[in-house]
Amino acid sequence: MALLHEDPRAGATSNAPRWNVPLKGNVLLQSFPLLEAMSVVLLSIVSGKVYDLVSFGHFGEYGRNFGLGVVVAALFSTSAYARGLYLSSEPRSLASQIKEVVLIWTAVFLCLSVVALTLKVGDMFSRQAVMLFFVTGLGGIIFVRLGAGRLFASLTRSDMLAKPQVVIVTQSDVRVPSGVVQAIEASGCDVCQTITLPAASSEGSLLECMDKLIEHVRRRSVDEIVLAVSWADISLIEKITAHLCVVPVPVRLLPDHVVSALLTRPVVNLGGTRAIELQRAPLTTPQLLTKRLFDLVLTTAALPFLLPPLAVVAGLIALESGRPVLFCQRRAGFNGRTFKIYKFRTMTILEDGPVVPQACRGDPRVTRVGRILRRFSIDEIPQLWNVLKGDMSLIGPRPHALAHDSEYSQIISLYPARHKVKPGITGWAQINGCRGATPHVYMMIKRVEHDMWYVNNWSVWLDVKILLLTIPRIWTGRNAF
Repeated sequence: MALLHEDPRAGATSNAPRWNVPLKGNVLLQSFPLLEAMSVVLLSIVSGKVYDLVSFGHFGEYGRNFGLGVVVAALFSTSAYARGLYLSSEPRSLASQIKEVVLIWTAVFLCLSVVALTLKVGDMFSRQAVMLFFVTGLGGIIFVRLGAGRLFASLTRSDMLAKPQVVIVTQSDVRVPSGVVQAIEASGCDVCQTITLPAASSEGSLLECMDKLIEHVRRRSVDEIVLAVSWADISLIEKITAHLCVVPVPVRLLPDHVVSALLTRPVVNLGGTRAIELQRAPLTTPQLLTKRLFDLVLTTAALPFLLPPLAVVAGLIALESGRPVLFCQRRAGFNGRTFKIYKFRTMTILEDGPVVPQACRGDPRVTRVGRILRRFSIDEIPQLWNVLKGDMSLIGPRPHALAHDSEYSQIISLYPARHKVKPGITGWAQINGCRGATPHVYMMIKRVEHDMWYVNNWSVWLDVKILLLTIPRIWTGRNAF
C-alpha cells in the first residue's frame, strides 16, 4: 500500500469554503514583466513631456520618446529575464534585485549611447531629456518592484491567492533532496501531499497507488506532480508517466543524488543528440568577437579623456625618479603565450628575472609617487595599450610575472587554467577583494578560484558588472601598496 502524508494545512484549506480569487500567484508573476515594460515606456513619454514643458513652455511630440521607451523596455526586459529577475526559481532579496536593476539599466543606456554615437543620431534626443528618463525610469522600476513585492506578499499572507498545489511522489529507499520542499514552498506553492511508493512495487500495488494519486489530483485540483525516484529505475519512471498521462497537470522528475551533480553542468547540442558539458571550452568565435569589440569600443572611447592626466602622471614620475617612465615585464597571456605588459614605473628597480619579490607594505623599492599610483591602480592604466594590441582584455584574470606563474603552477593544479581567456586589467577576483600581494598560498588559491569562476561563467553582462564595480572597489580597497 502507498504511504500518504497529507499536509494538515492543505486539508483544512481544501475542506473550507474557498473565497480565494480564481487566480494563481504564478499568473501575477508572469504578468509582471509586461507591467514593468509598460511603466518604462510611460515614464519615457512623461519625462519627454516634462522636459519639453519646462524648456519650451509646451508639450512636444511623443513619438521619439515613445520609441526610445520601447527600445529601452525591450532591452531591459530581455536582459532582466536573462539575469533571472523574472520567475526566478530562487527567491531574491530586494537589495539583490535593486543591485541587478541598476547594473542592467546603466548598461542599457551605455550601449544605446555607444550606438547613437556610432550612427550619429545623438542629436535626435536632448541629453537633459535622456538623463531625466534615466533617473525617473530607474526610480520607477525600483518603485514598481517594491510595490509589486509588497502587494504579492500581502495577498499571499491574506490567502486571497490560490497557491499552486504540488504532490511529491517518492520511493521508500530514495531520499528527497534536502531543501526541495522548502524551495517549492518558497516559490509560492503548497506541498499538499507526499506519496511514498513501497520498496518493491508489484503491478497491482503500483496501479492502486496511481489510482489514488489520480483521484487526489482530480478531487483537490492539484497543479503539479513532482517525482523523486531513482533515475536508475527507468521502468518505474515509464510506468508512472504512463499512468499519469490521463491528468492534465505537469509531471516533473527531480534529479537523484547521482544526476544532480551533472545537471549543474551546461547541456549542449551534439549533432542530433544532446550532451552534458563536463568542461567548458574556451570562448566561442562569436563570444571572442563580442569581447574584443567590447574592449575596442570602450578603450578607444576612454583614451582621449585619459591622455592628459596620463601625461601629468608621466611627468611626475620623470621629475621624481627620472626615466624610464614606463615599466615593461614579461607575463603569460592567452593560452600561456608570453607578452610584454606596460605599467607606470612605481619602483626604483626594474625586475623581470627568475625571481621577482612581491611588493609589501612599506616596501623601500616603491617611490613616493609610485605609492599613490599603486594605491589607486593608476599604474595599470598604460595596459590599455596592451588591450588595443590584443594581448589583454579590459576584464579577465590578472596576469602575473613569469616567475610567479612558474611558482604557483607547481603548487596549485588549476592555476594554468586561468589562461583560457585573455588576462585583464581588472577581474572578478579583484572586485571580490583578491587584489595586491599574495604572501600566503591560500590567498592565491582564493584568487584562482575566483578567476576560474569567471572563466566558466563569462558573459558580456558579467564584464559590464565587473567594470562598473571596479572603481568603487579600488577606492575602498586597502590591499594594494
